[in-house]
Amino acid sequence: MATIKEFKKWLDRFPEETIIEVGFQQKAGNYESYGAVEFETLDLKDADSGDGWDFKDFRNNRFVESSDEMYGKCFLTLGDSV
Repeated sequence: MATIKEFKKWLDRFPEETIIEVGFQQKAGNYESYGAVEFETLDLKDADSGDGWDFKDFRNNRFVESSDEMYGKCFLTLGDSV
């Protein structure tokens, strides 16, 4: 696990023109496939989700109680099963 700050610092190692690809594990019917991972272009748009990524913000979510594990946290997920 890494914070956004740590991830940005890590990304700074690479040239700014670097293209980011994210791996997607393919599904085979109702079963997970364990074959090759396909790489897709990361869709960076001004939204909470896109193709291959998802941002979930529970910091001000009135349905998440203070006793909940997700209370006060936010998550950025890169890559998913399609």
